[in-house]
Amino acid sequence: MLPPLFFKRSFDAADFTFEHFRQPAFALLPQTFLVHAIYIRLDGPSNVEVHCNDKRNQQQVSRGDITIAPYRLSVNGASVGTCEFLQLSLKPALIDRAAKELGLNTHVELASVLGVVDPLAEQTIYQLEEELAISQQLSNHITVLVDTVAQHLVRHYAKNKWNKNSFGGFPKYLLDRALEYITDHRDRTLSSQEIARAVGVEPDRFANAFRATTGQDIDQYLRK
Repeated sequence: MLPPLFFKRSFDAADFTFEHFRQPAFALLPQTFLVHAIYIRLDGPSNVEVHCNDKRNQQQVSRGDITIAPYRLSVNGASVGTCEFLQLSLKPALIDRAAKELGLNTHVELASVLGVVDPLAEQTIYQLEEELAISQQLSNHITVLVDTVAQHLVRHYAKNKWNKNSFGGFPKYLLDRALEYITDHRDRTLSSQEIARAVGVEPDRFANAFRATTGQDIDQYLRK
């Protein structure tokens, strides 16, 4: 049984549900997700532990960090610290439509991701919350924002594209952007703060995500 909520606000549409939660620490019972869900933390840091199959994944999740639960993801349970987060649940038909619009003819299966740093998804979801706060009516702009998130998930978090084994890192497009910036400015001394600003990530989050994705400290990487 889940604990009582401190706060909940929701918006339901044909293709998606958008919810804003604030609640105390809770234990999640074994369950199967029957929608594609993307969560973004509004506070933090706090600890999350997810039990999936025989694996226990532990991560300290901070403000702006994103979690993706693909359709029919089964978990044996989880524990989550006191948190505030946005949840966008997408119907399978919306994901399939996004795949078709991107020229993909086969069914796309999303990867399960915990605590990733993704500023594009983050800003799009914040914009969606702002639009829904202004009006509880479905508008063309809201539809475009939801479609944008769906296409972003298909483009960057399909199982055949997501090969990161650790948590808290970057999607490949963002890591590529950071590495390209480093390569283009090898003629001068770079700081991790400058690179973080160039790719749109807070410096502290950038350093942690770079280490999680590459296994290397960003300052040591720059000294090579």
